[in-house]
Amino acid sequence: TPEERRRDERAAELAEHARLTPRETEILALVAQGKNGPAIMQELFIAEGTFKAHTRHIYEKMGINSRKELFELLGVSS
Repeated sequence: TPEERRRDERAAELAEHARLTPRETEILALVAQGKNGPAIMQELFIAEGTFKAHTRHIYEKMGINSRKELFELLGVSS
């Protein structure tokens, strides 16, 4: 849908601006789709600690502190 396309484009723009790694970009895109941590960990076959580390790096690189702030940057509702 057009809304999904805009969301994906916005996630890609933010990832490029924040210089996220490919894996961080992948996680950002899944979060933008509304997937939660357990679903992302299962989809990407990663441990909880790995997911949390990537999430922390995403937040640090984007200068945010919460999922709510991430959703605001993405322009999506939580």
